[in-house]
Amino acid sequence: MNLQQQREEARRRRLISRSLVQHRQRYFEEVRRGVVTPGTTMGRIMPGPLASSPQAISGPVMIDSPAITSALKTATVGLMLGLLVQFHSPLLNAVLSVLPGATG
Repeated sequence: MNLQQQREEARRRRLISRSLVQHRQRYFEEVRRGVVTPGTTMGRIMPGPLASSPQAISGPVMIDSPAITSALKTATVGLMLGLLVQFHSPLLNAVLSVLPGATG
């Protein structure tokens, strides 16, 4: 690669780097103003004159119900207790083998 090509390549890299920095600055300025929310992907917002009011494309809504949460917790604890009851002898042997002086 000759000197002219190296200069052109360096200039191209500087321009790309500068455009990325400007894009990030614009994005975080919009976040600061409240136009976009920080959780959205940068590519999902349509900037420029075509966007009448830039809104993030919303995904599926996560519903957090206290009843569902408590049911899942109860099921998890029940499953763990069931496994403990089902495999009580191998688990007890494993615990006794770790303790010094215990015979199993």
